[in-house]
Formats: sequence, structure tokens, C-alpha cells
Amino acid sequence: MAAEIEGPGETAPVEAVSSWDETPTQLARVRIETSELTAEAAVPASQTHRLLTTILDTLVVLGAVLGPALTLQVVPATFPAGVTAGTIAGQLAMLALVARSVHHRGKSGPLPTD
Repeated sequence: MAAEIEGPGETAPVEAVSSWDETPTQLARVRIETSELTAEAAVPASQTHRLLTTILDTLVVLGAVLGPALTLQVVPATFPAGVTAGTIAGQLAMLALVARSVHHRGKSGPLPTD
């Protein structure tokens, strides 16, 4: 799986950034590819943060649903229920921490570039 973000930077002129068809654009483009699926979205560069936040929220919801469901499918019936519940709780806690970290970073501004 690969993800690519293309669009004008804050200091780059619009002419310096080309789209995938090699024509200049003022749109920020996000493309996510897997072996079975390709998804691409283009939004005005000022809305890129909102698009990426929406993608993150979608992935968090999918993880919150699919993670426990897949765990319950692979756990043998003889496995202790408390350990299974703890594993699922750990998955959800880690997912929440990652989502919170990314959302918090977006609110405090971009990371410093040294």
C-alpha cells in the first residue's frame, strides 16, 4: 500500500508543481493505492488538511470495527475471555492514541523544519 500527496508547498510557486498528467495545478491531490484498489481525491490546496483528517477518521472507524471483529474470528474458543477482552481493549486504546496524536498535531500546527 502506498500513499502520495502532491500539491503546492507554502513556498513553492504553482508552476513548479505538476499533476500526474504533467500539467500545472492549484489542487492538492491525494492518491491511495493497493493491489486491488486505487482511490484519488483532488481538493483546493487550502483544504488538504480537512481531506487528510477525513481520511484519518475513516481509517479509525474501520480499525475500530474491523480490529475487534478480526480478533474474535481468530481467537480459539478455549482462549480465556479476559485475555481476549484485554487484547481488544489494547487495540482500541492504541488506535485512539494514534488518532488523538495526529489530530493534536494538526491543531498545534505543522512540525518545525530545521
